[in-house]
Amino acid sequence: MRNERGGKLPKTRLFILGAVRLHREGLALQLAGAGSLEVVGTGGLNDAVRTLRSTPADVALLDTFQLDIAKVVESLRGVLRRVRVIAMGVREVESEVLACAAAGVDGYVRTEANVEEVVTVVESVMRGELVVSPKVAASLYHSVASLGTDDEVALTSRELQVVELMSHGLSNKEISNRLSIEPCTAKNHVQNIMQKLGVHRRGEAVAKLRRSIGQHFR
Repeated sequence: MRNERGGKLPKTRLFILGAVRLHREGLALQLAGAGSLEVVGTGGLNDAVRTLRSTPADVALLDTFQLDIAKVVESLRGVLRRVRVIAMGVREVESEVLACAAAGVDGYVRTEANVEEVVTVVESVMRGELVVSPKVAASLYHSVASLGTDDEVALTSRELQVVELMSHGLSNKEISNRLSIEPCTAKNHVQNIMQKLGVHRRGEAVAKLRRSIGQHFR
């Protein structure tokens, strides 16, 4: 790839962060053949922090959406403020996309994406663009418009995940199992959500957020 003057553009430096070594190293091998990308390292969060201190990267690619993304983003930006963060394995449903946005993620790769799509997302994020389907784009637009006219309600990325599971009727224990957290932590999330939304019942919380977003969870 070349710039407007015909010179060769520098490669985008990428760190692949994930909990499963086989996954992240396999992804690194697949992306190694992409001409616009250079993988500077793979590993867990501690590995990423160490690497970014000595070898700055342009993008941190999270190989799973199940990580505590808000914590990861905060840790990475504490070392390298301008690093872009992309989450992989995100379902194109409003709650997960909003959870990414709430955590400060710059872009996401959907669950069905192939390697070419990963490259496209990385290149788009480097241009300051977000790759979304027309349906998600319309949904997010209406969400922002709706929330802008409502009372200020700031739910964390984890709380948005909890609300989605609540909308499917899951109990606190089932939510804790799904998110790999303690039952008491799930209970605290539910209580915090209801307090922030000013309601007293789980169903009321889901209904109020649905009205704010303007669309039912799927």
